[in-house]
Amino acid sequence: MTKGSLLYIMRPQNRDIDIGRLLIARGADYNARDNANQLPLHRAATTGSVGFIRLLLESSTPSNKLRLNTADRSGNTPLHLAMDSGHAEAAVTLINAGADRTRENLDSETPEQILGVGGQEQKLARQYVVDHCGQA
Repeated sequence: MTKGSLLYIMRPQNRDIDIGRLLIARGADYNARDNANQLPLHRAATTGSVGFIRLLLESSTPSNKLRLNTADRSGNTPLHLAMDSGHAEAAVTLINAGADRTRENLDSETPEQILGVGGQEQKLARQYVVDHCGQA
């Protein structure tokens, strides 16, 4: 196992923050990609792990900057995946860190246009983002 793959042994949930912190301190690459071209940030956004997203943001350095707007194989950024899963607080955290709300995926959808989980939950997530970040 390489240093770059260490973060992928974890599920980016809040209880794994201490483990993530240790792995990063020991040289794990938080910009390493998996077979779906996803970064650990994609996984944290998908699960709504705001604590893990914050850990990754805090670990970012000028010489090794966290890639907020990297697209996976489907063209989805971490922000797309947070919105797709209805994780509004994770989406707001990403937007406040500089995630691009206007970037389109391969289906020409911006993060806030993605259908996601649908229904009332998705409407509430979109409204939460607008309430905390304004219109895109």
